[in-house]
Amino acid sequence: MMIINKGNVLKRAFLFFVLIIGVSIFSFSQETIPPLLKIDFPLFDLPYQIDAMNTAGHGFFSSYANPSMAQSLAITSDMISSFHYGMRKFYDLSDMNVILKNVIFYAGIILGDYLLSLSPFGSISWLHEEYHRAVMSRYGVNSFNTVYVFDNKVAHVTDEDLARFKAESPADFIRMHSSGIEGSYLLVDTLQKNNFFYNKKRNFFSELDIVPLYLVIHISDHIYVMNPDNLDERSKRETTIAERDFTGQDPIGWVYDLFRPNEPYSARGIHPTGTGIDRYRQLDDLTAQERTYFKKVGYWQFVRYISPMVFGFRSLPLGNTDIRWNFSFSHFLASFGTDLSFKVFLNINKFNFIAAYHNYQNYEHTFPAIEIEMIDYQVQIGNFSMYLSPKIMIGVQPKRQNFFTSEAEFFGLIGTRADFHINKHLFPYLEITAKTNGWVAGNEFLEKNIKLILGVSARFY
Repeated sequence: MMIINKGNVLKRAFLFFVLIIGVSIFSFSQETIPPLLKIDFPLFDLPYQIDAMNTAGHGFFSSYANPSMAQSLAITSDMISSFHYGMRKFYDLSDMNVILKNVIFYAGIILGDYLLSLSPFGSISWLHEEYHRAVMSRYGVNSFNTVYVFDNKVAHVTDEDLARFKAESPADFIRMHSSGIEGSYLLVDTLQKNNFFYNKKRNFFSELDIVPLYLVIHISDHIYVMNPDNLDERSKRETTIAERDFTGQDPIGWVYDLFRPNEPYSARGIHPTGTGIDRYRQLDDLTAQERTYFKKVGYWQFVRYISPMVFGFRSLPLGNTDIRWNFSFSHFLASFGTDLSFKVFLNINKFNFIAAYHNYQNYEHTFPAIEIEMIDYQVQIGNFSMYLSPKIMIGVQPKRQNFFTSEAEFFGLIGTRADFHINKHLFPYLEITAKTNGWVAGNEFLEKNIKLILGVSARFY
């Protein structure tokens, strides 16, 4: 396996970005209205991509075969947002019969979202599997996303790699099971965030286009969490280790290892074919205590429906003022248990904010945290302008990500994103995030980490 020097990669990525910013400094910039569509292209995500290319073992560009959480989320949200932007443009510009236009618009939305769901690249299923793979790549576990061949699992994973991974970092191994659902929920959060702060020139009827997608994601993941399939027949058909998924039903595997973080991976027993380890955990493998917890987590998923956004209300007025606001609830599966959060979106003139309260929970204890983020605050220096999006999180999480502990550990995160204004449509951006030990949705690292993302954003009006 080729090991890449991290310092050289960081220098090359930074020099590439400096060249882009150098061009932007001599470009004329002016204040713009909020876009109707904003899409991101995270070109470099470091240090994650260094782990990914060392896992793939074929030089820098091989890291893109194992995209980071930010990269895969951007690809999927870009595809969905671009399609809906195109359909909304049709709706706004068409002068055909209103009834016919409405029929074409919503039939096209439903058909288009369905076809996107079947895509072997960038679909929600693809995103789900890539989030699993991102956690694996951090620990040298190579794999293959079978959505590329119209299947729905992460295959080509060896038992030896999984056993080593669990022994090295039980918390990350637990997070690996739940990270696919994490990706789906972050997709909804990203679409809601963009729909609130952008897309202001829309009427209520055309805002309903995103509602079926929200509900499909929530309902399908909810069913997945609460109603696991029987995998006995599937196990018997998979005679080779390479064709097996890395786990069975994600939520059951997650619960199983939450309660058994130190159990050797080999303790799962022999696969029904007699070859390899029996990877797939089912309800029968859980104790009564574990099944009770599994059901409780399933019921908590209902809170994700508590948001006006899920039902087409993009923003809410605050009395007779120009202030707009909205709210949402989230419930994530984490490496230590769950994260129940309440989020408020706020627009006051040119100021955009997101504030959230996180209620982290392990088996019996609660650990609070708060989060504040500003979105696209414009800074003008002569003809040069940029948008800043600072963010901070402060609170506590279970010590060492432990599911049973009552001990708390300080958790903090601080970061900012700067979008540099080259012209009306293109914005190179730099995002830096520093965090302590702890779980953050969409961040591959449970240990303390400084994360650097260099990319280009495109905005359309």
